[in-house]
Amino acid sequence: MLRLGMAFGLLCLMSTACAAAGAEGSGTTPANPDQTCEALAAETEVAAIVSAGEPVDGLALAIAACLGHTDPDIRDGFAYGSLARLMRAGLVTEATRRDLLQALSGDLSPEADDPEGFLKPFAALVLSEVARTDRVDPWMSDEERTRLVETGAVYVERVDDYRGFDDQEGWRHGVAHGADLLMQLSLNPAIGEAEARRILDAIGGQIASDEAPAFIFDEPRRLSRPVLFLTQKGLLSEGELTSWFESLAQPAPLSDWEEAFGSESALARRHNLRAFAYAVLVAATENEEENLKRLRPGALHILSTIP
Repeated sequence: MLRLGMAFGLLCLMSTACAAAGAEGSGTTPANPDQTCEALAAETEVAAIVSAGEPVDGLALAIAACLGHTDPDIRDGFAYGSLARLMRAGLVTEATRRDLLQALSGDLSPEADDPEGFLKPFAALVLSEVARTDRVDPWMSDEERTRLVETGAVYVERVDDYRGFDDQEGWRHGVAHGADLLMQLSLNPAIGEAEARRILDAIGGQIASDEAPAFIFDEPRRLSRPVLFLTQKGLLSEGELTSWFESLAQPAPLSDWEEAFGSESALARRHNLRAFAYAVLVAATENEEENLKRLRPGALHILSTIP
């Protein structure tokens, strides 16, 4: 656990920052989190907290303020890892999960500042854990859940920082982390056909983007998972899935896909679409679940029409 004296000072400082951020609707990050996050990471023993089994609401909000830290050990290993463990252990109350939902959704806003490019991807990843708690034991209102679908969809379709892993700086991985949020939502029994179509639109917008590089950090497979789960649940028909895949396979603004071999951006789009279709087709073929067969015609269409 936290050493008592250090904990009190840290939590007071971090909680004040978090409260100010929440009041302004600007997200989780306090004005100068580096020193307090480093001390918090050094002083927090998450395994002992989980073993004690006591709610840790103030601590959870303080940790969330470290998700944009430039040190990958603090941002990823400590902040994300700790929040995931605490939520999966049931130690974050509904009230605090709702605070996290509001603050992290603010962090994903297109207007939110993220100069280093770390905060938004990790806000999305922690939001996937918040969404998971609602899937396991529902607590969100229909309006909150629908709003979270829209937040995740907008984030995925607008990601334009495509950095994945860096040996010194660690992960950013915005596309994959956004896909993880959409995956948790797609698994939720409370998600309906309208939300399924919104998720499908967002994934299509990203995988067919002519601004993205050729994905090398497993993004196509991660983007395929929400589509697989929504289809498995019967929320997407074969007709609309096939039509969606056919729209993704359109070469425009090229006259045909042969032109792609003279364009770096078009070659990247070709690569991403084929990698996505392969991921979908393999999963839909390996699993004999009847609904997943709906995906095969569309995936095969991409692979047969994009050389």
